[in-house]
Amino acid sequence: MALLDNRQFTKALKQTGDLVEVNREVDWDCEIGAIVRRACEMEGPATLFNSIRDYPGHRIFGGPVSTLRRAAVAMGIQPTASTKEIFDQFYQRMQNPIPPVLVAEAPCQENVVVGDAVDLTMFPAPMVHDGDGGRYLCTWHFVVTKDPETGWVNWGMYRVMVHNERHMGGIILATSDAGKMKLKYERMGKPMPFAIAIGPEPVCAISAAVPLPANIDEVDVAGGLAQEPVRLVRCKTVDLEVPANSEIVLEGEILHDVEVEEGPFGEYTGYRSGPRAPRAVYRVNCITWRNNPITVISNMGMPVDEGQICYGTLGVGSGVRQALEAAGIPITGVFVPPYGAGNLIIVGTRKPYNHIATQISQIVFGSRAGMPANFLIVVDDTTDVYNIGKVLHALATKCHWRDGVMTFPAWGNPLAPFLSLRERATGRGGRIVLDCTWPVEWDPEAEKPVKSSFADIYPKELQEKVLRDWHVYGFE
Repeated sequence: MALLDNRQFTKALKQTGDLVEVNREVDWDCEIGAIVRRACEMEGPATLFNSIRDYPGHRIFGGPVSTLRRAAVAMGIQPTASTKEIFDQFYQRMQNPIPPVLVAEAPCQENVVVGDAVDLTMFPAPMVHDGDGGRYLCTWHFVVTKDPETGWVNWGMYRVMVHNERHMGGIILATSDAGKMKLKYERMGKPMPFAIAIGPEPVCAISAAVPLPANIDEVDVAGGLAQEPVRLVRCKTVDLEVPANSEIVLEGEILHDVEVEEGPFGEYTGYRSGPRAPRAVYRVNCITWRNNPITVISNMGMPVDEGQICYGTLGVGSGVRQALEAAGIPITGVFVPPYGAGNLIIVGTRKPYNHIATQISQIVFGSRAGMPANFLIVVDDTTDVYNIGKVLHALATKCHWRDGVMTFPAWGNPLAPFLSLRERATGRGGRIVLDCTWPVEWDPEAEKPVKSSFADIYPKELQEKVLRDWHVYGFE
C-alpha cells in the first residue's frame, strides 16, 4: 500500500529512520526554514516540528520527499532500493494510471470556514528563507484548476505567498497549464476558480510536480504511483475536487483584473528567484482542514530537495525517457541527477550511427519535460548513467573539444540563474549538448582506447575468482 496520508507517512519514515521529531518550540520566522534547509543539504531526514511559536496545537512537516529514499517510502518501495530501481518502478507505474474514486465525506473537511471568517494567518506559514518576499503557505501542495473550454482538470505545484487574511500572490508562468487556463478566463473576463491542497497524500504532491503532457490527469498518475485509487471529495464552494486526506484546502478565485507584488523566493535551481514583481492574485473564499492540521512545507534551494527529486530526477527523467522511447532511440538509461537542479539531463545510448547525440537533443529539448533544461550529456552503453563519477570520467575523456560540443539558441527558462534579467524577461536562452561517445568509424583495436577498469581489462574467469574470494582477502 502506497497511498499514505501524512499521518501514516510520518510514522513510516520514523520506522525507516528518515524522520526527526522536534519537540522544543521553534520559530516560524526562518528558524524552521533554516533547519529544513540544512537537513536537505545534508541529505538528512525529514523533520516534524511539534511546537511552533505563536501557533499552539499546530505542526509543520518539512522536507517530506527531499530524498529518493523517502520518495520510495511514499510509493511503498523498499528505501534501500537503488536509484535505478526506484526510477524504473516510478516510470512503470506512471504508464499504468488508475482513476480516482469520489467520497462523500473526508478528513480534510472536518473544519470549514467561509467568507469573512476566512483567515489565512491562522496557519503557521513559515518565512522559508531569509530574504523571501513574504510568508509562503504553499510550497508542498498543488493548485487545482479546470479548463473552461474542455473541462480538463490540472494539478500544478506553483508557489503561493500570503498577503493578508484572504489574499495570496503567486507566480503562474504563461507556459504552464494553469497559465494557459488563466489566459482563457481572462479573455472571458472572468476570475479562475481554484482549490489548493496543502499536504495531500505524498504521491499526489509528487504527481503534481511532474511535468506531464497536457490533458493527462495527475490524479490518475497518482493512483498509478500508489497502485490504488486516490480518494477525492468535492470542494465546498467551487466545482473542483481535492484529495480527501489533504491537511488543508483553500478554495477561491484567481482574479483576472488585478495583480499583486510577489517574490522573491529561494527556488529549486539553488538560487533566489528573480526580483519582486506583479503576479497572480488568489482570493480565498473558503478554508477546510483536518483536526490538528499539519502544515507541510518544502524548502527549495541548493540540492537536494523536493524540486530536484520530484520535478527533476523522477519527473523530467520519466518524461524524457518516454519521449526517447516513443521515437525509437536505443537508449540504455536516462538520469536527471538532483545536483543538476533539473537543468542537466544524462542519456545513455547504444550508438548505432554518428550524430545520434544531435537527434537525441532535438527530442529531449523538444519534449515538454526536457524543454526547461539547459544541458544534455550523451554517453554510450559502456557508461552507467546513474553513476555520476563514471559520467564525469566519460565527459572528461570522450567529449571532443570541438566535434563533441554543440550549442544553439532556444527558449530561456525565466528561473535559469545564469540568464540576465533581460534574457529572462524576453525568454532568450540556449542549450548545450556534450557528446561523450566514440565515433562509430573508429577502429576498435587501433583507435578506441581500452578502458582500464576491473570489468574491462581482466579475464572474466579472474574477475569471478576475485569477486568470489573478496571477503577471503579481508575486504568488507
